[in-house]
Amino acid sequence: MDKTRTLYEFRDLKLEVETTPGQELIDHMHSTVLGQPGGFRYRHMDLVERLHAPGENLFLYLRRSGKMMGSMGFLGRHTKTGGVDHDNWMIRYFSIKAPMGSFPKKRKVKEDLKDEKKRTSVLGRFMKPVMDNPSLLREGVIKEVKDKAGVAPAIISALIEEKNLRSMNFSIQMGMETVGEVASFSFSRLRPKKSGRMEQLPEQEHDEMLSLLRNFYKDYTLFYPGPIFSDNDYHVIRESGRVVAGLKAYPVRWQVLDMGGGVANRVVGVLSKIPWVRKRVDPDELKMLVLDGIYCEPGSEEALYELIEGVLEKAGVYVAMFIMDNRSGLYRIFSERKRLGFLHSLLGEFKAEVRMHFINIPDKVRRQFREQPTYITTYDNS
Repeated sequence: MDKTRTLYEFRDLKLEVETTPGQELIDHMHSTVLGQPGGFRYRHMDLVERLHAPGENLFLYLRRSGKMMGSMGFLGRHTKTGGVDHDNWMIRYFSIKAPMGSFPKKRKVKEDLKDEKKRTSVLGRFMKPVMDNPSLLREGVIKEVKDKAGVAPAIISALIEEKNLRSMNFSIQMGMETVGEVASFSFSRLRPKKSGRMEQLPEQEHDEMLSLLRNFYKDYTLFYPGPIFSDNDYHVIRESGRVVAGLKAYPVRWQVLDMGGGVANRVVGVLSKIPWVRKRVDPDELKMLVLDGIYCEPGSEEALYELIEGVLEKAGVYVAMFIMDNRSGLYRIFSERKRLGFLHSLLGEFKAEVRMHFINIPDKVRRQFREQPTYITTYDNS
């Protein structure tokens, strides 16, 4: 474990930052149930690798007398939007151990915040300076920001489910706003078809493929190719020698505790008793591929569907998952063509808001974030 840096201390409470996830956090994350009561709920079974995603991985801990009471994971990357260089700090998770607060019953509005500012909350005292100047995560102790003109341009972003009132209300307290909405949904095939045209993209063609991707996502904000060419494992389909569809797939395992509805739970309960179905979709260990860096030449949507099935067949997995901005052209492909499989017909889509906090970002650039779709790295958010 790396050396722990103390950012802030108040009585028996400490706010500390580390650059690697400790075993305490890993155990806590594996035991944490994600999702909201009455909805789809699951646990991660293998998230350690993704806690070391490309970029600056910083783990913020709130501890009382040395015991972890809560944690936030930040992933920092440098990017450019509208000609402005800035940091992008993505909040990957926000975890508070019970009994630090009761579950909220409603979403906060501005009027609620006026009263809250009159009180000194521990969480607000610790976190607000970080939200006003996230570069403090790198530099050391927290100090009050008196002149924001000297603070480097940055955004802090997060995906928050609309029903996750605790995280939503925290984001409102911290000055975040909604700039868009994303949909998470599945693509499933109980008998995925092998593609005779699918191939791994040769390493010498990575730069050319990256140019295609940058053009494909030119109207998105925060496009980040990240690790999509890692392990030389980017798959494509060609027509007349040119790439018309491409994607990167990462394996993920979840333990599903609740499918999110009585009908869904009953259907899965019945189907899981059929051996050949359970072999393919086992809620106790749901194996999936999450897809990133998706490319589809206009008019080649059938090739994209063929590629997804081909990747599933090759991996011996039967479910893939997407997360994408619902204003995007990519989302339109799947919403119009459908044919997403039985899991999608059972579960539908899960919505989340793209929330951002802007630090020294010009108004014209803020408008870009509000008006253009956001590129979502499924790898970071699954």
